[in-house]
Amino acid sequence: MHVNVTIDCCYRVKKIVKEKMAENHKEEFGLLWDYTHELRYYVCFDALKRGWKAGCRQLIGLDSCFLKCPFKSEFLTTVKRDTNNQMFPIAWVVVEMKCTDSWVWFLSLLLNDLDLEDEYGYTIISDQQKGIEIAIFDILPRVEHRNCARHVFANWSMRKLGKSYESLEKKYTHVYDNLMKKSPKMWTRAFWGTTCKSDIVDNNLCEAFNSRIVEVRF
Repeated sequence: MHVNVTIDCCYRVKKIVKEKMAENHKEEFGLLWDYTHELRYYVCFDALKRGWKAGCRQLIGLDSCFLKCPFKSEFLTTVKRDTNNQMFPIAWVVVEMKCTDSWVWFLSLLLNDLDLEDEYGYTIISDQQKGIEIAIFDILPRVEHRNCARHVFANWSMRKLGKSYESLEKKYTHVYDNLMKKSPKMWTRAFWGTTCKSDIVDNNLCEAFNSRIVEVRF
């Protein structure tokens, strides 16, 4: 056709085409949140529920990741550890953002689906995400809650904290005070219960699951 166009022109055309392709999707996606009480973006297959009850440890990992599609949202997941210490995803949900309300909603559904009414004897492990600690305390106050040790350490990894509480308190009073605000049961193995029969200190199973689904998150 003997037509010469600049790179900038190509970028502009590409942008226009993508915007037109996304218009209908954007309108329909925007309507979904109006039906949040009728349409729950929650998945927990019966086979996974039965598998959890029959062959998994009483350990529940919680995590979230971004859905990197044109319409941003959050993907909350719960992954269990089976008797072979392998990854066992059990439920997932799409929410508008990770906050206390979304975690409360997710945990309320898990409470019923996984028969966690008794609560005692179960352990939840998570990183230090905003709102998740409040949600666990509200919905499952009797479960043991552990913080992922890797995330706890990452908060202070740039500091030479010393090998004891005493040296930490002397050198970094604010760090010591912040750490002591949390229950030792959340980050110290010596204070953990023995009912879930697992001494893991990280949340790698959830993060491994999120990395496995990275292609479909776009």
